[in-house]
Amino acid sequence: MDVTWIEIFLLTSFAKLLLYHSYHSTDFEVHRNWLAITNSLPIKEWYYESTSPWTLDYPPFFAWFEYVLSVPASYIDSNITTISNLDYASFSVKLYQRLTVILSDGLLCYGCAQLCSFIECFKTGKDNVHQSKRGVILKLISTLTLLCHPGLLLVDHVHFQYNGLLSGIFLLSLIHIQDNIYLSGFFFSVLLNFKHIYLYVAPAYFVHMLRRHVSFTKPPYLDMLGLMKLGGTVIAVFTVSLGPFLRHLPQLLSRLFPVHRGLCHAYWAPNTWALYNTADLLLAKVSPVLGITISAGSHASTSGLVQISEFKVLPPVTAAHCAGLTLLAMTPALVRLFHAPSTSSFLRAVTLCAFSSFLFGYHVHEKAVLVLFVPFAVLGLREKSMGELYLFMSLTGTYSLFPLLFQLQELPVKVVIFVLLHVTMATASRDLHPDFSFTPLEKAYLAGLLPHFILVEIILPFFLPRFQFLPLMVYSLYTAIGFIYTYVKLYVDLFTCRNACAY
Repeated sequence: MDVTWIEIFLLTSFAKLLLYHSYHSTDFEVHRNWLAITNSLPIKEWYYESTSPWTLDYPPFFAWFEYVLSVPASYIDSNITTISNLDYASFSVKLYQRLTVILSDGLLCYGCAQLCSFIECFKTGKDNVHQSKRGVILKLISTLTLLCHPGLLLVDHVHFQYNGLLSGIFLLSLIHIQDNIYLSGFFFSVLLNFKHIYLYVAPAYFVHMLRRHVSFTKPPYLDMLGLMKLGGTVIAVFTVSLGPFLRHLPQLLSRLFPVHRGLCHAYWAPNTWALYNTADLLLAKVSPVLGITISAGSHASTSGLVQISEFKVLPPVTAAHCAGLTLLAMTPALVRLFHAPSTSSFLRAVTLCAFSSFLFGYHVHEKAVLVLFVPFAVLGLREKSMGELYLFMSLTGTYSLFPLLFQLQELPVKVVIFVLLHVTMATASRDLHPDFSFTPLEKAYLAGLLPHFILVEIILPFFLPRFQFLPLMVYSLYTAIGFIYTYVKLYVDLFTCRNACAY
């Protein structure tokens, strides 16, 4: 990482530190509790401890990451690593945890530096990206789309999580898919053992890496040695991660894959199930007119609770249904990747796999949209048409995160971050591609964000305060439409692109 990127990291870190006094969610206490668990208990008890409702439910590498963070934390303030000290939120713990998120973004910054070098060398054949205007613009755009993406700022540096660290590992894996597939496989295996949500995109990795070792030319060729090398790399990572927990593997898996939480999160993610829930509610309202029998279920999907909800009219949706539908939705992208393997088709397949999982998955969190941003941003930096669609999705996706910051004092914070960074992103993109623009339909949709914002943030809370879930539902519905539009357009592009998909 050269001096320029060090300066970028320091400048962005200072900007993130300004968000210190912002609201933080229960995720803040989740991670403090994990510091306490990993610091106070032997390894064999990490995935059994349940004093707090926020039990450890991330894979072992993230648990070890929390352990590393817990060591200095115990010296700074021993109360931080006391398990029974629930909801502890002193100045020391707030500052320490905020700083750990900021510092862990250093890996994402390094990934951005590698990405810019990779893209510029690929486009121009030059090794030095720092002498050209294009190189400067690429740095600015990669900073805005990855290191300081508005969604990442809202989720990590206000709401509180460590997605920047995970995005950095993800980005390095994507970058090395072309020049060193074994290093890419190593980074992705590490990523899966940090956070299992990245199983969303594992099918794309599997197909691409298999295809890289198999040729159907005459005569057919199978690189068995390469496959063994790749498999050995993956097995080694998982052995290091899961080895200490082999005797407790059933308990670990029960923590990683709880299926008792219901189809939708407390705040509906803007996906197909938000539309399905709404359709069920509307059918229930008109059921007397249509003569439809209503289920007597007591757990409403609009309760705002994490639980298995019961539909009134439409058939229930299980985890198995979601898994089957998700695999079905990503199959065309995987088939295309298998028949036409390239870096571009791989990035499209990864993006579409993440998108399919977000739209059709079981108990999807709204924050899972951050998984989409990374491969889509890389694709957008490589291709102008994808850059336009990425910006549209970024606006929609970031806007969908607004309900996470529900306190009044955070209203100007999220609006300023959303508007300022996206305007800068669009301006820089036009400097790179003068004809960069949205379609009329996309412009109409984005123009609707302002009246929609006034409706959900001012009108509904003021005039209908009794219906607390209504603004959340309206948020989910509008942004779900934007997501589905982007998803369909991505698939259309996948099967119509020719030159772009060939490299």
